[in-house]
Amino acid sequence: MKKSFISIFKAAACAIAITMATSCANNNGGNTVAVSGGASVSTDGIACVYLDSLINGYDLYNDEMTKFMAKQNKYEQDLQSKGKSLERRAMELQQNYEKRLITPTRAQEIQQQLAAEQQKLMQTQEQQSMELADDQAQIMSRVADSIKNYINIFNADKRFKLIITSQGYSTLLYADPALDITKPVLNGLNDRYRGNSSSAPAASTTDTTKAK
Repeated sequence: MKKSFISIFKAAACAIAITMATSCANNNGGNTVAVSGGASVSTDGIACVYLDSLINGYDLYNDEMTKFMAKQNKYEQDLQSKGKSLERRAMELQQNYEKRLITPTRAQEIQQQLAAEQQKLMQTQEQQSMELADDQAQIMSRVADSIKNYINIFNADKRFKLIITSQGYSTLLYADPALDITKPVLNGLNDRYRGNSSSAPAASTTDTTKAK
């Protein structure tokens, strides 16, 4: 139960990278173009986004992760509490039996009861692990959909012929800093998520990333 789901989130983020390439009909031919938030990048119709920075700075991801970790911690604390209770009762049973405070028959009955409770606790742990894994998949799917949707909005004027992404050095060894549009994309994502459309590329676009 104590395994870290953060590492799983990072691994799942690779799936987003595969779908972050966006093509369009026009090539800017090496012009310098403006992006949201007043920034500008020098581009040949190609830009890059650093996925780690994008996800870690995305308010949607961080809000969902906060709720996820609170739920995971609650489950862990509950399981630990029940596990310690079973251990304490097992020790009391052993002590009472050794002191002959209970009959062998009664001791066996209590032992069977504790074993049944332990089995039930193990089943609960397995169910909760599956539930958390499902929650994790849903969160990453929502984050991925939100990013892909916003990339299409961000590039609605087809300023970029290709947008590539990288998670650390896993797929991209080097990119000219002038091609990096991570910050304006992140700003736009957070503006849209928080309901502030003043700097979003498409003011008429409905925010579909808010928690319901």
